[in-house]
Amino acid sequence: MGRGATIRAGFLAAVCTAGAPTAFGQAPKAAPAAPKQAQPAAAQAKAAPADPAKMERLLVLWEKQSSLLKTLDAKIFRSDYIVAWEEYEYFEGRAIFKNPNLAYIDFRKIQQDKDKKPVKDPKTNAWVSAPKERIICTGSEVWQYDSDTKQIIIYPLDKDQAAKALEEGPLPFLFNMKADDAKRRYNMTLISENETTYGISVRPKLEVDQESFSQAFVQLDRKYLLPVRIVLHSPDGKSRKDFQLSGIKPNAKIEDDTFQGKTDASWKVVRNPDGDERPRAGVAGGQRRPAPAAAPAAARNQAAPKR
Repeated sequence: MGRGATIRAGFLAAVCTAGAPTAFGQAPKAAPAAPKQAQPAAAQAKAAPADPAKMERLLVLWEKQSSLLKTLDAKIFRSDYIVAWEEYEYFEGRAIFKNPNLAYIDFRKIQQDKDKKPVKDPKTNAWVSAPKERIICTGSEVWQYDSDTKQIIIYPLDKDQAAKALEEGPLPFLFNMKADDAKRRYNMTLISENETTYGISVRPKLEVDQESFSQAFVQLDRKYLLPVRIVLHSPDGKSRKDFQLSGIKPNAKIEDDTFQGKTDASWKVVRNPDGDERPRAGVAGGQRRPAPAAAPAAARNQAAPKR
């Protein structure tokens, strides 16, 4: 796909899975419903010396396991931090994939209280949220739903592009990635490990990936070989996104109509057959407003909101 294509949106997280072989029929332990504030995986596990040979072995095992993954369904809690504004935004979402090239990503923005904390409904214990954005890869097209503008933007994919859609698309390392491809595109380093997780640093080598993120940290479930947390730093270093996965269902039955694009009479449909200047959903460094010239000293010294 061309540069700037929606399928390479900034939230298309850099994820890698590796570890000892095990069946995909079981899901890893779910991440907390209201996880603590974002910290890189490297800061959460016991430091381990870099071992290229061990990372190489993990990649080989990851590719073997990835070949067994035919579908994947996961819940996502996402927190975005904009450095210039020292602000957090929170989202709940769902990611669904199916071989060979079908994907569904949906995010709802979570309401915040006066203290900027994410809000839950006391009766249901569910997040109070509203639709934000959805992306569907049908195999032949990418449909982007923007709730702010009530627009549906459709991008055609040719045969070769469809095959690459998941490689360059939502959570690419999580689904249909190859060890050789990962080594070609990324510098991947095993930087920490403990009894339950690996901590992996990922730096993109290619310009097409550098447009989405400058560095990623992956917290990888050691037993089930699936990422439970991904922290992405924007290309300009002015923001980061923290994705925490839970309720992971590998190889669950998923109907194909999940990946069908649908129109709405109240929404505007825009088709872009040329693919030029395509909007990028949830870009890691993207901001809908200009950054301030300088943050006030008091704001710079204020701690990030606790959750």
